[in-house]
Amino acid sequence: MSLHDEPRIRCPGCGKLAPAMKYCIYCGAKLPQAAPPTVAPPTTGPSAPPQVPTVTPPPSPAIEVRDEISNLMSGITALYERKTALLDLFQSGQVSERVFLKLHNEYAGKLRESLSSRISKLEELKNKLNESSRRLSEVGMRLEELEVRRKVGEIDEKEYGQRTDSLKAEERELAESVKTLKASIETLEKTFAEKKPSEIRDLETNIGSYLSVLGKLVGEGKVSSETLETIAPDITETLVFLDSLIKDRKDKERSLREQLETLQTRYKLSELSIEEYERTKRELQAELDKIWV
Repeated sequence: MSLHDEPRIRCPGCGKLAPAMKYCIYCGAKLPQAAPPTVAPPTTGPSAPPQVPTVTPPPSPAIEVRDEISNLMSGITALYERKTALLDLFQSGQVSERVFLKLHNEYAGKLRESLSSRISKLEELKNKLNESSRRLSEVGMRLEELEVRRKVGEIDEKEYGQRTDSLKAEERELAESVKTLKASIETLEKTFAEKKPSEIRDLETNIGSYLSVLGKLVGEGKVSSETLETIAPDITETLVFLDSLIKDRKDKERSLREQLETLQTRYKLSELSIEEYERTKRELQAELDKIWV
């Protein structure tokens, strides 16, 4: 029986399909063993068809990691939204200062923990990606080497097949691992990925307005200056973060609007015909309309 035909089992440790041995050849974890068949006592009546046991495979580690990352990122988005909703309630007078500070500090603490977990997970996955990519390159070079040895007659077809079967299986596993790791890293690097750019822009605008509103409330004596001093750095930090997510789009919008203004000026100075002006204006406006979609 060749290595391609031998029975394999999903390793609960690394998630790879390993030969059905006692231990995984990739990570050394103990593999689940099939239970020995039980022999039923003889009966006088017609025998019932044998029951085939159903084996539920353990969840793939890749799926578990994907779910963990998805929950982490959706949790970060939810915390930002709760903080924004809380600020809205506070500035409109729907929640007391004491309750506001309690909940704000709670959400801010949880958000710091989640963002720290995101950074740690990102670093962990990048290290794994580097290691898997390095090993994938080594396996590819080894397969190329064996191919050359076969072509020059150093090894025959049988030996070549025996020595490359396990390497090709490992290469497929590593390629799938690299693909999964890259997808997970991309998810971690895209905060608010489920929101449209226009929604992030509107969120930034709303949060930015709170500072001036709260400053006005402090001047009216409705909010203490201590509360504003407590939350102002957090609001500023949030604004910087949101700006980083859409900065490229804002820069592009600014550039296109400057081009529109320049176009209008050139037309007023009779540098352009009405046809040239209208055509270029439509092109620039089409680009503007696509920015926040």
